[in-house]
Amino acid sequence: MLSGAANRGLFPVSPILTTQVGEFMRSLAELFRVTAPMERDLLAHRVMLLTILAVGTWVRFWGLDNVGLHGDEETMAMATMSIVREGAPYLPSGMFYPRGMTQLYLMAGSVQLFGESEWAFRFPSAVCGVLVIWLSWLAGRRFLRPYWNLAFAAAVALLPAMIVYSQTARMYIFLLAAVAACMVCVFAWERSGRVAWLIGAVVALVIGIDLQALAVTVILLFLMPGILQGDLRKLLLGSVAAAVVMVSYMLINGWVDSHYPVPPPEYAADLGPPMWDRSRASQGFARTFEVALWIAGLAIAFFAIHLSRVVPQRIAAISVASLLLLGLLAQLKLHYHIAGILFIAAMVVARRFGGPRVWRRLRIFALGSGLLALIHFSLLAATPGSLKKVIGALVGQPSIWPYFRVVAFSEVAGLLALAALAWGLWRLMKRRRVTDYVLFGVLGVWVPMFTIGFFVWSMPPRYTVASLIPMLLCAFAFAQKGTDWLQAKLATRNVPMTWDRPLQMVAAIVVTILVVNPVEVVANVNSGYESHPDHKGAAEFMKAQHIVDADVIIAEDVLQQTYYLGRVDYWLMSRNHARRYVELVDGKIRDFYTGAGVVSSAKLLEDLLRQERGQRIFVIGSGENQSDKRKGMRGDMDAVLHSNQFEVVYEGRDGLTQVWRATGAPPPQE
Repeated sequence: MLSGAANRGLFPVSPILTTQVGEFMRSLAELFRVTAPMERDLLAHRVMLLTILAVGTWVRFWGLDNVGLHGDEETMAMATMSIVREGAPYLPSGMFYPRGMTQLYLMAGSVQLFGESEWAFRFPSAVCGVLVIWLSWLAGRRFLRPYWNLAFAAAVALLPAMIVYSQTARMYIFLLAAVAACMVCVFAWERSGRVAWLIGAVVALVIGIDLQALAVTVILLFLMPGILQGDLRKLLLGSVAAAVVMVSYMLINGWVDSHYPVPPPEYAADLGPPMWDRSRASQGFARTFEVALWIAGLAIAFFAIHLSRVVPQRIAAISVASLLLLGLLAQLKLHYHIAGILFIAAMVVARRFGGPRVWRRLRIFALGSGLLALIHFSLLAATPGSLKKVIGALVGQPSIWPYFRVVAFSEVAGLLALAALAWGLWRLMKRRRVTDYVLFGVLGVWVPMFTIGFFVWSMPPRYTVASLIPMLLCAFAFAQKGTDWLQAKLATRNVPMTWDRPLQMVAAIVVTILVVNPVEVVANVNSGYESHPDHKGAAEFMKAQHIVDADVIIAEDVLQQTYYLGRVDYWLMSRNHARRYVELVDGKIRDFYTGAGVVSSAKLLEDLLRQERGQRIFVIGSGENQSDKRKGMRGDMDAVLHSNQFEVVYEGRDGLTQVWRATGAPPPQE
């Protein structure tokens, strides 16, 4: 509540407004039930935690240098070696590399201690990966009893994605550590009220943003203590903290972007929007269909008004009608994602304030909306394209892919977190209090995924990783609740109470096994080139060819080969994929990381073969992005590489990486 001092200060507040705000905060807090595990950690629990940490350390350091650099590790490695030599992170092109500065200097320190090697580059990540286990255990105590919290820590220790990120010289495991540290501080601030903990949470998340800008997606966690406790002061402080983090994000992200060259817009202007920014093609139906659909929408709108009249409270009735009508409008505009969320919100409010009477009228509205969806699907299915494209056209913006990407880290954990959300909505409908970890999941997982969908259509799972630990914690909290419910049911059937603790332990172990998937764990621990591209092997083969300045080296993964070989002349990549990473230098298109020229079409590749005839020409292929055998990455150059103009002279240990040498055969006549 607002204090009397606030009323007498520079910003006087009306007593009526103070009362209304206080009542609102209390009403908001009464929607939730705060969990507070009463069991304390015993010595046995601490011993188990040390065992989990030991196992987590082992799987992170075992095979840490089994494979060469891959993914984006080489970018970090080149910037790190520049720090070691020059004191600042510069890439071979002369570009200042501004991302993950904290990690870059940690990697530089590791190289100075252990010497330049893959192990030294990855050492800080492995240490940070172990730290994440401990921080997750600290955060888990907010919702979980000791055995369940140990299970949660074990899942963090053994989850395949956690192992992979801990063995990769990239910033994602540091991002996870920053998020976990922020959670620990937020929960400590919630418990103690000490602002120092809130400041610690802000610092942790700002450091996380320096490492990876996506840390900003979890800033709503700052609001959780104020909402749960009905404390306006904490809500305001949390809002200020979130604002500080957002401003920091804008400053850091702006500073990072300022160091990146702007790709020439004419380079790929004829290709249309890039895939990562493309949501869906605008859908236009014949005018007669458009008119018919909007007439149908007006008819369904009548049922929305009809439904809202069952709700006795005026504000609730207006809310139901507004939500249904807005959802219907979104549906007519082919934004089914937003429409679905609005319909669910309307259903929750209608059932909560209208009682069981709403179901009959809700079924009528749902039937009309469903028929409209069927018509849309039929019209879109008649146009060329895959089922995925049809669904994408229906979904609209924001994209639903972020939900799938974060769940892909652990399908079982994702389903448990979704089940917790559904259970929370059901309790809201039934006028019951929702457990606090449901709110935690909404603020830490589902709202961030919804927000990311506004900015990108599809993305790799790593771009959703900031919500991974919140998703796991929500999943284990819901599993704990489910086990408690089962235990209570057994108690009503006179099952001996001696089964209580064994049941909890067995359930925690089973959930952990299902979440981490032991088969995937075995595949990722001490993995080698069967699951990693062999850039290093291709580079070692090239070094054995005694390369001279007259030789022409072309590489698909120009960054890796530039690190290992010292120089690459050309980057072989289609314009559709190269467009984000090129700049115009002296009239030529070059990769702005390495300064290598860009070969982006079959014509350019064959022109190069003619120009350099008589010289040795090598093309170093890549074992990454092989879902379509890299045809999408190469475009029309794939046919040239597999023609008689090239011969394969090396195959990597991964079975995918190849090196070609030009044969000198002339290109086919047009």
